[in-house]
Amino acid sequence: MTLRLVACVLALAVPLVAHGGRFLLGYDEAPSLAKAFEQVKAQPQKHVLLYVDMSQRCAPCTELRAILNDEVVRRQWRRNYVVVEVDLYAPTKEDREIIEQLRVSWAPVLVFLDGNGRRVTYTRDLAGESQARLLDEYVSQRQYAMSPVTRYGGREFDSSAARVATQGRVVKEQSAPSEGSEQARIDDQPRLKQVLAHKPVRVTGAELRKLLAGKTMYKENDAWFLDLALDNKNTIQAKGRRKDGRANMQGKGTWYVTKKGKLCIELTAGGVDENWCRHVFKVGEGYYVSKDLRPERVVYRFVLSER
Repeated sequence: MTLRLVACVLALAVPLVAHGGRFLLGYDEAPSLAKAFEQVKAQPQKHVLLYVDMSQRCAPCTELRAILNDEVVRRQWRRNYVVVEVDLYAPTKEDREIIEQLRVSWAPVLVFLDGNGRRVTYTRDLAGESQARLLDEYVSQRQYAMSPVTRYGGREFDSSAARVATQGRVVKEQSAPSEGSEQARIDDQPRLKQVLAHKPVRVTGAELRKLLAGKTMYKENDAWFLDLALDNKNTIQAKGRRKDGRANMQGKGTWYVTKKGKLCIELTAGGVDENWCRHVFKVGEGYYVSKDLRPERVVYRFVLSER
């Protein structure tokens, strides 16, 4: 389908400022989108890289950061991008402006913008140096100009699109004729197929009960960061804050493991509704829960710590 630009400028009350040097080391960074576009205007061979990370509780962020901070990758990428960083976990007011306008709720996400502010591609993971090199070629050599696709995912692409104006304002790009089209949204939610690509360990039964009892589960859903304290009597003491910073919650719930080995959480309190039974997969130091085993199933992640 041919995409049509629908200019819808969302004016900002403050400049969009990010914090340099927090996640990526040795890159050409700018303190705001406006400053980044000024630099790209002076260096038209470059693109803007908007890098959304999390300062805590994000194992995939740590993995992606390691790839991008690799000396070989950094040397290749540094000459092609001006970086603006955003912390999804502890955003400043200015960070939140970017988050809300791009409508991202998961990290990591890399969003690439050309000198006119058009979002040319984005991705949420890379499988090592080779994919980093291919993605860099796709953007820096402007291969995207040969195709309407805008999501890079190895060999997979998605036809979403958006635009960010050079003055630091967001302009959404939507497909005709539906002005409210979701095509402008970045698909930042993790999928089971991405988890399976890391050859995870599935945790079930008695092993899962032993793993969770007496631990605090730091879990995300689409809207909340949650701290779930799980005791040996299958009780949950919960607290959390909304990702948009507009609410906090406290409450109680229950947890248990079914005979088939699934983890079940029952918690309804303070605007949070976590009532589900899920498969549990371990990847590195992090965990993911999935409703079923379909590769396209959206998964949710958590990490554990001693209480």
